[in-house]
Amino acid sequence: MGAFLLLILYHLGMFYVPWDWHVKSAHVTPALEPLMGALNPWRLTLLFVISGAATRFMAGGVSTGALIGRRSQRLLIPLAFGILVVAAPQSWAEVVEKQGYPGGFLDFWPRYLGADRSFGLILPTYNHLWFVAYLWAYTMVAAAARPLAGWADRIGARLLSGAGLFLVPPLAFGLYRATAGRAWGESHIIWADGYAHLHYGTSFMLGLVLARQDHAWALMRRFRLASLIAAAGVLAVGLSIAGRVENLPGWPGGAFAFLREAYAWAAICALFGYANVLVRTGSPLLTMLSEAIFPAYIIHQTTIVVAGHLMKPLALPAPIEAGVLLILTAASCAAAYGLALAVPALRLPLGLKPLRKSRT
Repeated sequence: MGAFLLLILYHLGMFYVPWDWHVKSAHVTPALEPLMGALNPWRLTLLFVISGAATRFMAGGVSTGALIGRRSQRLLIPLAFGILVVAAPQSWAEVVEKQGYPGGFLDFWPRYLGADRSFGLILPTYNHLWFVAYLWAYTMVAAAARPLAGWADRIGARLLSGAGLFLVPPLAFGLYRATAGRAWGESHIIWADGYAHLHYGTSFMLGLVLARQDHAWALMRRFRLASLIAAAGVLAVGLSIAGRVENLPGWPGGAFAFLREAYAWAAICALFGYANVLVRTGSPLLTMLSEAIFPAYIIHQTTIVVAGHLMKPLALPAPIEAGVLLILTAASCAAAYGLALAVPALRLPLGLKPLRKSRT
């Protein structure tokens, strides 16, 4: 839940940071770059590891066919709804801002659904919902490889025991980034994203294995403070040299890739360690928020993009604009969750489980 909430705040930051995005505020703030840069190395890896672990727990006592059916229902229906309805306003705001498109959304939507290529965009698109598409693909691979789960658990128990838990993943991720990452980058186009599939696919499979490794969670809980200190130390070094070496050819840039992934995995281990302590207590509020986070994830970026675009003519001061945008985003997330609860037909499109049929 916390990882998705952090993602929502990150996308709010994308409206203000100088990096390219769908729309931009008039108050672009370069001072946000170090903070956003500190989140970038681990935020998506964390999400895919969590998703892999969650999938493993969901698969307990369920046949492979049932697992495929349930995960396809829970992921593909929101994805289709997101592509057809939720992401469309984002593309409209983008072509208005970047290309001066004069039409309103209702004029643009048929062209969006008709895959109009004149805008230079892939339409229709999934935008931030690329994560859902990738998660479904990795789940299908995991379902097909389910007979190998016992073997993977044994290998994982060996590789991720003791110091291996803190060394093996960052070495693998560092190798990916130093080679495929530097050569290909990320596109978030599912059929042309080799590096992302290496990195995020491995993250998902790592979560599948970690889900059943109780000793690994105990180690992360035990060494959570040490992991946090290590992450802070590596981050301080990384931020001080990133601008000078990150994009250099040869070994300097490659070495930085390993430094980046060492920071990312230390941060993830610290987060898992502290979260493991907190979640063990449990609460009804935590259960409700955990259920609400998928509808919030589906709707949040559309609110940020469209509301941010529509607010620009008001020329509000940056703090007021950001505050209003945050309030509108939170309100839209709550509204999406409430709508999904109130309208059974919208439960699946907005990311909730279907209502259980009562037994006679």
